[in-house]
Amino acid sequence: MRENRPQPDPRSRFEDEGIPDLQEGTPGQQWAEDPQEMPLPGDRPLGLDEYGTTPSEMREGEPLDLRLSREVPDVDVPSGTEPGTGDPDGYATADPAQPVRLVDPDGGMGVDTEKDMIAEDVGPDLGGYSPEEQAVRVEDETP
Repeated sequence: MRENRPQPDPRSRFEDEGIPDLQEGTPGQQWAEDPQEMPLPGDRPLGLDEYGTTPSEMREGEPLDLRLSREVPDVDVPSGTEPGTGDPDGYATADPAQPVRLVDPDGGMGVDTEKDMIAEDVGPDLGGYSPEEQAVRVEDETP
């Protein structure tokens, strides 16, 4: 009687040997049994117009002014000036009675061994009040 043994996975051959797949290009090329299933190249060539594609450019290195011309400056938006926020914390608090979450410093995990109640504001709770919190809230019902 013949045993049913699983066939070895051809995709893990290089992983088992600890050798990266450098000769075949990408693992997708090795895994494709049909040439039509092989991965397609990108739509446009990448890096042809970049500095350092010729041997002389590689030897000399890229000048600093060319490197700096490609840099995109960081845009620093002062807090409280984003659209929809007037709060210096960056929270959109149009209603001062909007629910916020107070969380224990340990995240509410474990046994509370302190006799004092300590918590920090972790921001607005955009999901609203929990049923327990809703039960003890007094809200104005005037339209």
